[in-house]
Amino acid sequence: MSLTKEALQHIEASHKTGTEAAEGHALIVGDNFKMVDMEKYQDHRRRFRGQFRTKGLKDFITYVSGQQADAPVFIDRDAMAACSYLDIGDKSLPGHCDHSATLNLPKTPEFSAYLDADGSTLDQEEMVELVEDWGHLLEFENSKGEPLERGKVIHAFRKVSLDDLTSIESDKQEHSSRVGVMNSVTVKNAERLPTVIYWKLTTYEGLSERTLAMRVSSKTKGGPSFGLRAIALDAAKEEIAAEFAKLVTDGLPESECLLGTFQP
Repeated sequence: MSLTKEALQHIEASHKTGTEAAEGHALIVGDNFKMVDMEKYQDHRRRFRGQFRTKGLKDFITYVSGQQADAPVFIDRDAMAACSYLDIGDKSLPGHCDHSATLNLPKTPEFSAYLDADGSTLDQEEMVELVEDWGHLLEFENSKGEPLERGKVIHAFRKVSLDDLTSIESDKQEHSSRVGVMNSVTVKNAERLPTVIYWKLTTYEGLSERTLAMRVSSKTKGGPSFGLRAIALDAAKEEIAAEFAKLVTDGLPESECLLGTFQP
């Protein structure tokens, strides 16, 4: 029995439609050989997958340790972040890396305020507001190393004023003469103002409390204002990053913790 061209095309199309692939997990359908994943039609997923994201150090450690997965943890000290691909597998049997846990440790509001103040110049009103807002964290020291009370510091910033002194120096000789004018602007009662402010704070959630110093300088151009500069901030950041890495490593003793990032 011979078959017509139309019959042969119908048989070919019927054969292509519904052909199993990927060990029965998918079907090839249609003339364009479209692959259809059958997982959503099954009672369960083929494997567990998902992305856990958190800002909590303890929550990250709890989740990763609870998976009982032999997966490395990658610690990014610069970003204060950590990540683990819990189904990464190994070189002989690599996983899909679609089950992950990610930690992004947030700065505390007080540390953000410290960083915002670093390198800034504040006028009297702004300086008073800074001390009033964060005064419960601050300690003050004058140029002699003596401690200053917060209330007196606020009063000193409010009452600060400038002395504008002009002096004329005259030097007359037989064949020449020289007249010099010197202008000096100084801050009145400067000893009442702090030269160093100490911030006692927690930099990131879950880390220990530390004290960060900030230099205060008076500026006289255009009216009284104050320049703020963090002292040894780079060294402090290194210590903070080291503490973060240690907390993750100590919290996950069964995991291999590596410094760096990994892109699957």
